Amino acid sequence: MKLYAELPGARTRQLAGDVAMLVWAALWIAVGRWVHELVAPLAGPGASIEDAGDRFATSLERVVATVEGVPVAGRALRAPFAAAAEAGRVLEAAGRTQQETVLALAWWLGVLLAVVPIVVLVVPHVRDRLRWAREATVAARLRDESADLRLFAYRAVANRPLQELRRAVPDPGGALAAGDFTALAAVELRGLGLEAVRPHPHPISGGASPPS
Repeated sequence: MKLYAELPGARTRQLAGDVAMLVWAALWIAVGRWVHELVAPLAGPGASIEDAGDRFATSLERVVATVEGVPVAGRALRAPFAAAAEAGRVLEAAGRTQQETVLALAWWLGVLLAVVPIVVLVVPHVRDRLRWAREATVAARLRDESADLRLFAYRAVANRPLQELRRAVPDPGGALAAGDFTALAAVELRGLGLEAVRPHPHPISGGASPPS
């Protein structure tokens, strides 16, 4: 598959566009990571709340275990400490939930800030480049395998602006009627970034001379 145009100007524009899209994607990925790193530390207070709730509940659970052994009054003494320990566990769970919420928010903000700008510009660029690659590959194959430029001439008349056609040949309709397809076909091929004739490799110096 042909990935880049044969004409230097078109190829340069394609390369510049590809590099610009890579830079754009890298920029927004960096922004997404920066936002994630900015928001994620906000989960810190939740960790402190979880730790405080755990220590508070653990201490009271030890007290509960101790007072349960008190004769007669053990059951009565146990209830308030057990309730307080349960409140500590609720505090611990709240701290854990706060951390999970903040970390999820940080992750989604980072992803959205990276993905949305990339999708808006990079995806259409890639789609257009792939469409061009398919079209140019088929056109180059037809140009190389057939000496008849009729197809490209008719495509030029159908697709290209009239001013461009008039610059190539004064009378486009007359050229078609006369079977003179070369100039019009060149317009269509150049529009695809292809040379009007099949490009030939430069001869390698130092090789054997052709027989006379």
